[in-house]
Amino acid sequence: FDGWVGIRDPLREDVRDAVLQCRAAGIEVKMITGDTIETARAIGREIGLLDHPAAIAMTHDEFEALTDDELSAKLPNLRILARAKPLDKYRIVRLLQAQNHVVAMTGDGTNDAPALKKADVGLAMGISGTEVAKEASKIVLLDDAFSTIVRGVQWGRALYENIQRFI
Repeated sequence: FDGWVGIRDPLREDVRDAVLQCRAAGIEVKMITGDTIETARAIGREIGLLDHPAAIAMTHDEFEALTDDELSAKLPNLRILARAKPLDKYRIVRLLQAQNHVVAMTGDGTNDAPALKKADVGLAMGISGTEVAKEASKIVLLDDAFSTIVRGVQWGRALYENIQRFI
């Protein structure tokens, strides 16, 4: 053994707080990633997604083996889907909408376009996102930051409440 090298891509400073703010606002955050399950779990623990004993992290293979009914039963506790394929995102959106959830999906690639289009609110990354993802989305984030979504929700809810008061 001549040596050991570890490379770590640090999380943005605002992500953990943004996830906590989403949860406090009643928004359930799910991470769908192409990373390995080990990497996804480590990130999930760091940002607070795996803070409950019932929280589920699974791989594409486990996900694909479930029927829609089985998956629908697990969706409330599913927090992380690792090694995800593009149609996995679409399937999650479809099943959550079937349970009468309002679904927002973020994405940056061409492979995210079907899920972005199907979601009630598709959010594309403006810097790293492809043109296909931007066209499929309803909102384009100019700074690619998850915390921008939180600010958008705050402004949207405030605007909605003001309209309700006026009416």
